[in-house]
Amino acid sequence: MKFKKWAVCLTALTLLLAMTALVMAEGTTDWGKGVIRVVGSGVGKAKYKNNPGQYRLTAHQAARMDAQRQLVEYVEGVQVTADASMSDMALEYDAVRTHTQGLVKNAVEVGTPTYISDGVCEVTMELHLYGGRGSVAEVAFLPFKDEPKIPFMQPSTNVTQTTVNYTGLIVDCKGLGNLNPVMSPVIKNADKQKIYGHENLDYDQIVVSGMASYADNASDEISRSRAGNNPLVVKATGLADLNATPIVSNADADKILAANQHDGFLNNCAVVFVR
Repeated sequence: MKFKKWAVCLTALTLLLAMTALVMAEGTTDWGKGVIRVVGSGVGKAKYKNNPGQYRLTAHQAARMDAQRQLVEYVEGVQVTADASMSDMALEYDAVRTHTQGLVKNAVEVGTPTYISDGVCEVTMELHLYGGRGSVAEVAFLPFKDEPKIPFMQPSTNVTQTTVNYTGLIVDCKGLGNLNPVMSPVIKNADKQKIYGHENLDYDQIVVSGMASYADNASDEISRSRAGNNPLVVKATGLADLNATPIVSNADADKILAANQHDGFLNNCAVVFVR
């Protein structure tokens, strides 16, 4: 009987700890700057209570471990496509599952540790969504790495060929509801044909730059840094695929495709979504 009570208590404690871990796995994704950010906290080891230096050091170490644990859990929830998170990708692809856990070692501590009452230390750690080796993109797009690259759609034959040198594309999605950011965004025309997707791009280019940035307006720093000083700006007409895919008119789709033939900004992932 005592054993059963002990087992029940242990099970309850295990569930409580698991629930606590899930609750604590909170972070933010800055889709404009392309980083995941979490705050970890930890307490110094009691045996060093009378040794302030060691006590703070062990608190710092505990806070970093907490932040790394949170990052593992948070990364699993990052949306790669409209209907697939990193966790979903890991279930389907061995390469993603194998490499996801290892992403945490690439996280960096930003700012300085904060020491608050009772010897608690807090640290902020960031992990890049894209930017090269060690980024989330490097793992998320592994299943598509060796797929053949598909050329962009051709614009309609009656579209006027542009002579303007566009530096990028801005798709204005304001007023259409909440555009949901994803790592592998798609743009479709009014006929629901895909005019921009990872199939059109080089894996290495995606890993380095990410496929797009999400900005608050067309003239902020995020928009300028990705789409350049002379972007082609079009207004989305709607959202599809769980509000993750902007829809543009067929005329604007042709304009985008024709301009890309001239300037190649889609190939360079110089795309911004304003939401």
